[in-house]
Amino acid sequence: MTYEEVVKEAKEKIAHREAYGNGKVTYKPSKTWQRGDQINLWTYYQGYQIKDPEKGIDILLVGQDWGNEELQCDTIQKIQRFIDGENLFCYENTKNVTDKMLVSLFRELFCDITNVDPGKRIFFTNYSLGYREGSETGGMTKSLLLQDKELFEKLVLAIHPKVIVCLGKLVYEVVTDTTVKGYLKLLKKGAPLCTTYPQDESITVYGVPHPGSRGVQNIGGSEKMLELWRKMKV
Repeated sequence: MTYEEVVKEAKEKIAHREAYGNGKVTYKPSKTWQRGDQINLWTYYQGYQIKDPEKGIDILLVGQDWGNEELQCDTIQKIQRFIDGENLFCYENTKNVTDKMLVSLFRELFCDITNVDPGKRIFFTNYSLGYREGSETGGMTKSLLLQDKELFEKLVLAIHPKVIVCLGKLVYEVVTDTTVKGYLKLLKKGAPLCTTYPQDESITVYGVPHPGSRGVQNIGGSEKMLELWRKMKV
């Protein structure tokens, strides 16, 4: 499948889900996402500008889920303006704590994700293609993420990344089809978790903490987080 075909299939499937979740998390379809041509709203930060993704991606960054659109009005408005044809860059002048940390982390890989051309072919997506109602965070389960397993696998095979970077334990587990005991304890040894992608062993998969404030705190500070990223071979 081509990337465009994967996006088309995702929209068709999710359009018929209506609200779904696990009792703690409720997802709903996103009108903004449905209007666009990317696999995820996060792709409007990095990935959308690559016109030939089937030729391969250097780094696929995978988060858990987007969160609640209604609590991110400025970002959603910026994406809507871009979809409507306005020439702007959605990552520019971001004030989000997680986004700012990602800027620093990617600099360790000699990439500037505040630029339309970050220096490598970089693609952002969330594993879950749902958009939350209510709380921005918490309540996620592996079974809920796995509702999008088939679509994620098709995305990976379509854009064939050299490296997949997973943000957080659950994302690493669903991407690698594993269960990891003591994820944070292993990371505190000073290196990211590393394995190969089950559906294509030529792809390297790294597991790192989520770059939000709690993830940075749990790993022992921003310098510890930067150290983990320095050790990824991309």
